[in-house]
Order: sequence, then C-alpha cells, then structure tokens
Amino acid sequence: MMILQIKHLDLPACNHGEGLIWVEKSKMLVWVDVFEKPKIRIFDFEHNLHKTILVPGPITSVAPHLEGGFVASMNGGFYLLLENNDPKYLASPEGMHPNELLNDGRCDSRGRYLCGSMDLGMKEEIGKIYQLDRDGRIKILDENFIVGNGIAFSPKEDVLYISDSRKDVIWKYDYNIEDGTISNKRIFFLTSQLLGRPDGAAIDFNGNYWSCLFEGGSIICVDSKTGQLLKTIPLPVKYPTMCAFGGHQLDCLYVTTSKKLLNESELIKQPLAGKILEISNLGVAGFSSARYAA
Repeated sequence: MMILQIKHLDLPACNHGEGLIWVEKSKMLVWVDVFEKPKIRIFDFEHNLHKTILVPGPITSVAPHLEGGFVASMNGGFYLLLENNDPKYLASPEGMHPNELLNDGRCDSRGRYLCGSMDLGMKEEIGKIYQLDRDGRIKILDENFIVGNGIAFSPKEDVLYISDSRKDVIWKYDYNIEDGTISNKRIFFLTSQLLGRPDGAAIDFNGNYWSCLFEGGSIICVDSKTGQLLKTIPLPVKYPTMCAFGGHQLDCLYVTTSKKLLNESELIKQPLAGKILEISNLGVAGFSSARYAA
C-alpha cells in the first residue's frame, strides 16, 4: 500500500496563493499571488525554473491561452497576459457591484472561461458565475452567490461544480459542452458540519471532486455519484486555497496556500503557509488545465 506523502516546493512563499493550474504542454505549474504585489508565478518542471509576471492589480485566476500566455481575471475584467508585455484588456462584466470581485476561474475544453465572483465583505449575495465566450462576450450563468468558488468540470464535461464558500455548499449543474449552458442546479455536498469552507477544487479521473477547506487545514474528496465524503487529508497549514493535479503523470495534487490571515505566532507554527504543497501517492490522477481560445 502506498503511503501518502506531503511535501512542498522549495520556492518563495505567497502572501495569498490562488488560481493554481497545470499546463501539460509546457509542464508548468502556474498560480497567482492575489493581493500583495500581485503577480503570476510559474514553475517550469522541465528546466527547474521559477519566474514571475507582475500585474497592476489584484489577480485571482488564470488559464492558458491557446496562442500563448495567459488569460486572467484581474481588476474587474479579463486580460491577456504575455511575458514582458503590458496586460491586454479583453472584456469586463457589465454592471458589476462596487464590492464585487472576480474570483475562481476555469476553462472548458471548448475554450470558454468560467469565473465566479464574490462580495468583498463576504456577506451579500452579489456574486455571479460569468462565462467569457470565445468571441469575447460575457454571459451570466447563475447569480446570488456570496463567494463563487470551486469551479470544476466532470471528465465528460456534462456536469459543472461550483461552491459558495460562505454558504458552505457545493452545487452541481448539468452542463452542455456544445453551447455552454447550465441546468438542473442541485446540492452536491454541504461542508457546514466540517471545519473550514469549500475553496478551490479539482476533479480526478474517476470524476470525484477534491476541495480545499479554507480555514480548515485539509482537503476533502467527495464521490461524484453518491455525494459522500470519501477522504479527508489533513494539511500542515490552516488556509489551503486551490488544488490542481499535475506532474508528469498528472498524479500529484498541488495545493496553493495562504498566510495572509495568520498572526506572527501562527506563522511560526505554520512555516509552510504560503508555500505550494505537493501531495503524492494518492492512487489517482487528474486533468491538466484547458485553454482559452479567442
């Protein structure tokens, strides 16, 4: 029986790491540091190189662009980011609330970018699920979220998962990959009886849903068919934020973490806060990030 291993990448810590993806073509792990000196961070596994792309405002999620670089949710809109170039504005949702922040995002295999939004005060239901289509138009798929989060697709992309971190719920929708529409919203899993709130998520080859429990110091795996809790993995940090399968066999689960809310004594007790964790020997693999195709 394989013994679960949790390590960390020997890279500088983030203040608040988020938006983690694995880019299979270039064997790169990509994530963002949201608030403090906002930036995209990239680790190239093939060449053991770490680099950063500084950005002018809070950045919450990224997806690889089909023609190179990244599309990001940033400064209330979507931007194309290329290394050594200024961000290129693509589009913004109309009528965003002053306290609304774009948050977790992910592409489907047809090149659409889905992105949840949230209330900065974490109280009001002003969050939405936006879809940036390939033609640059933005649709609202659903609304009345406090913190729209945890976007993930089933292996066949016929199911869409979205969580609301402040409501302690993970939702499940039918997803039409042909036209990007959703239907049949229902509760998939409730985290109200667990420590922590559902944050970023990933899907494995079996279709099961892995969710970081922010403030709960763990990752959970939920059975996609039954909605039952399959596994809880305790972590050496209180604030895991996002997870993604990656590595050469796509069988490691990488996790971004945050130290933003920790005081000095907590930081001493959690030296890995802000680091990228690597969980191996899970016995399952996952999927790399899909690309935005304008």
